Amino acid sequence: MTSRVRFVHAADLHLDAPFSGIAATDARVGAALADATYEAFHRVVDVCIEREAAFLVIAGDAYNSADKSLRAQLRFRAEMERLAEAGVDVFIANGNHDPQSGWSAGLELPGNVHIFATGKVDRYEVVRAGETVAVVYGRSFARAVETDNFALGYKRAVGDPVAVGVLHANVGGNVDYDPYAPASLDDLRGAGMDYWALGHIHKQEVLAENPWIVYAGSPQGLNPKETGPHGCLVVDVGTDGAAVLEHVETGPVSWARLDVDVSTASGIDGVRNSLVAALDEQRVVAGRHCVVRVSLSGRSAAHADLARPLAAAQLLEDVRSEAALAEPWLWLDRLDDLTSPSIDLDALRGGPDFAAELVRISDELASDPASLAALVDEVATPVASTLAGYTPSATPPELLERARDAALDLLLTQGGDVR
Repeated sequence: MTSRVRFVHAADLHLDAPFSGIAATDARVGAALADATYEAFHRVVDVCIEREAAFLVIAGDAYNSADKSLRAQLRFRAEMERLAEAGVDVFIANGNHDPQSGWSAGLELPGNVHIFATGKVDRYEVVRAGETVAVVYGRSFARAVETDNFALGYKRAVGDPVAVGVLHANVGGNVDYDPYAPASLDDLRGAGMDYWALGHIHKQEVLAENPWIVYAGSPQGLNPKETGPHGCLVVDVGTDGAAVLEHVETGPVSWARLDVDVSTASGIDGVRNSLVAALDEQRVVAGRHCVVRVSLSGRSAAHADLARPLAAAQLLEDVRSEAALAEPWLWLDRLDDLTSPSIDLDALRGGPDFAAELVRISDELASDPASLAALVDEVATPVASTLAGYTPSATPPELLERARDAALDLLLTQGGDVR
């Protein structure tokens, strides 16, 4: 007869993460961001208790840094005590952000908390009513940079009813993350686990189902790139290896990037109306506080007004203050003006003036990608030699279009027809 055990899989809490790069001048927004990682973890613990999980696994990076703050350690212990009162065991692997070599205040944690050792794979039995219902395997980072393949040290013991492997690692060579404790899917399959609870990648992802090899993602997105859902996984796994996974959202603050087409706007009022409407829609979609970055796009009659000094920055401030007052609040973190002037290119191509010649030259360059790339490289190289690390922020065709439209805007709105 198949029996089942329920646990919660979390990772990458990054308690006390600073949300660098976000200038939240509104006091309410700033306070919510400062507390976001703590609130997200509190909700993870709520899930453990409400779903009557037998145990919680934290697959690395519970803290944001090796020199973790005392505040973070005190808040973490408080959550562990809540789980102890509910009879929930906790199994923790230290990751690259919070290796065991980092500073600790030495706070005493309740007996339900088990931290995996370094240098070897630990094995813990989960016992309920005198019976072992699951076995949890794991290993911690001793230092921030661990490049050995930890997965090769995991091996399921004969007789384990359900085996769960906890690993903070880059599985499969994800190029967007550091290659810590690198492993392949075959390495993990060879260990005989029923479920691999992975950490390090901040996006929830199922890499395989036989056995289950899963990244929980982070409970709270940590920067504007980490859009989409963030939370923990409730896992029901049986002695036959079959499992049911449910992702539960826990992040109190979400991130979004919006493209707002203002091509129909005849002036700043129209742009503002489109921007506010997009933010109102995002508030409904997110259903919670949200930090938003917006790009204005399209050929618009409002382009010249937006291009005036400080116009976009002042529009941002005006809309930001209004959006921050709503509930849930939205924080307009950035407003990028990527609009183009409203120009009839087809009409210009047939003309006799300099504007027509400019469009024709642009068309010729666009039709020869190799020559265009060489031209962009020729222009960018002197800039790169002056500004260390400079690289163009757009592709050669995008740069060509922007340069053409900027020149046409000057010609047609300030200089008239130049022959």
